[in-house]
Amino acid sequence: MTSSLKRRSIVLSFVLVAITGIHSYAQLSVQSVQIGFKGGGNFYKIGGRSFDNKVNPSFSAGAYAELNFTPKWTLQPELLWSETIAQTSPIFNQIYPSAISSKLYSNYVVLPILVAFKPVPELSILFGPQVGYLVNQTTGVYAGKDVFSKSDLALVFGGQLNLGKVKFGARYYVGLNNINGINSSDDWRAHGFQLYLGYQLWNKAIKSKK
Repeated sequence: MTSSLKRRSIVLSFVLVAITGIHSYAQLSVQSVQIGFKGGGNFYKIGGRSFDNKVNPSFSAGAYAELNFTPKWTLQPELLWSETIAQTSPIFNQIYPSAISSKLYSNYVVLPILVAFKPVPELSILFGPQVGYLVNQTTGVYAGKDVFSKSDLALVFGGQLNLGKVKFGARYYVGLNNINGINSSDDWRAHGFQLYLGYQLWNKAIKSKK
């Protein structure tokens, strides 16, 4: 099986697992809903010969919600603005003749939909998919073409400390699709860590209907 087919199989398997999990959640009643904001740093790098394979710090910020189904199981969707920065490698203009070597910036609107397991109330273990849509990027790098593709699909997993209204978290992000918007001569996938701080703004208990 080629690497491309393996990746597609992994993505398909994950989608099926996610659909099954969401269906299972749909059978439960939401006990409480929390809404807040979060912000932090991205420590990502983009793989491939085109980049220098170094971490370039950037930022992300936005809102999150927690749909608490049981004391231990929560669904945590988020809507974030996320920046990725990458420096091209010395051979970038050999791979893409006439390209300009540069530090490249890209900004995404991202939607992580995470399942959270809480072995204790103070700790959440998070796992789930993340879909990103590219809003803007560095231009003028290669023959008037956009360098990065518009969509980014990723897996996210990590841990979160729940200290009252304050939350501290660390996650690992791994891109599943090639974000090379020029051609397929080099495979670009972003991956790295995210550290963040969150604050709960609203908390509402939901009364069950009998």
